[in-house]
Amino acid sequence: MILRSFTILCFALFAFSCNNTEKPTAPKTHTETTSQPPAVETKMKSNGKALYPSIPFETIKALYDKCDYVDYSFDNLPFTISRQEPNDLRHSLGQIAQEVALVDANCPPFGRMIYYKDGNVALEGLIYYSKGCNYFVFLENNQPKYANFMTPSGVQFFNGLLAQLQQAPQQ
Repeated sequence: MILRSFTILCFALFAFSCNNTEKPTAPKTHTETTSQPPAVETKMKSNGKALYPSIPFETIKALYDKCDYVDYSFDNLPFTISRQEPNDLRHSLGQIAQEVALVDANCPPFGRMIYYKDGNVALEGLIYYSKGCNYFVFLENNQPKYANFMTPSGVQFFNGLLAQLQQAPQQ
């Protein structure tokens, strides 16, 4: 419950900061706004380059308002995830940081996510989640168009996913 409240608060702050026309004061880093361990701070360690701009706020807002569901598929995991509840969808969108990701050619994709609006694909992206690589690359016509870092909430989500998989009984 606390995590959901925190995620909604972060998204609301993100929404208001994007509409703010005044010059912001010194921006806070993730370490100032979260109690996550320093390992989450991958952007400072990344050897990548900013190859693509940040996804437009309007795109995220449209999905926040009208997204039907999101599907996750993973390259090396034996399952997929579909999230349909409004809070789950908003949490999923809250995993996308404002900062432009530094894309590292040495990082393989971990999986893919597809957001649907009115039953049609509205946004498709690749998930990069590994040591030193925590970001999303969003596609248009199956080509990279935008890249954003993953929030600590996103890292936590994928950490939890892998932890659950490790705890599941092997068949």
